[in-house]
Amino acid sequence: MDNILNDFLSVERLESGKVKYNYTTFSLSKVVNEVVYDSNMLLKEGQRILYPQDIDDIILNFDEKILELALSNLVNNAIKYSPEHTNIDIRVRMKDQHALITIIDQGIGIPEAEQKFIFERYFRAANALLNQGTGIGLNIAKRHLENLDGDITFTSIENEGTEFTIKVPAQPQTTAP
Repeated sequence: MDNILNDFLSVERLESGKVKYNYTTFSLSKVVNEVVYDSNMLLKEGQRILYPQDIDDIILNFDEKILELALSNLVNNAIKYSPEHTNIDIRVRMKDQHALITIIDQGIGIPEAEQKFIFERYFRAANALLNQGTGIGLNIAKRHLENLDGDITFTSIENEGTEFTIKVPAQPQTTAP
């Protein structure tokens, strides 16, 4: 119930332009660890979250809570819309001073005809209507990320799975002397 209320309050703040972002410098691994830890409670029988490799040195200057909100939304959706005994794979790579965080599931996928609506507020794909949800999480995540010069994109094949990618600015990598 708290999550639903927070989603609606978040929509109101976004609509009114009263969102205050808090940029801090933090390790990507810190946020990924928190999200994975919290999401483990939601796993169905036999589901596993595959943790990304070699991310300890990726430093972001971003709103940590917004990244956590977006990543949590995607990982929790991957769990919710995937069957038992499947993996949710989190992958991270760097490209053009951005961190790309991809969440890959083996779930129900998004029907092709409905993919253009997936980030619209309150939209729920026809094949997802039996699952709990408000249809506003992806809309909130996308709007926050775009306000912070980030983005969220996806590819999906119905009955095979979905890949969502969060793109956020990252600190330039420095090499040790």
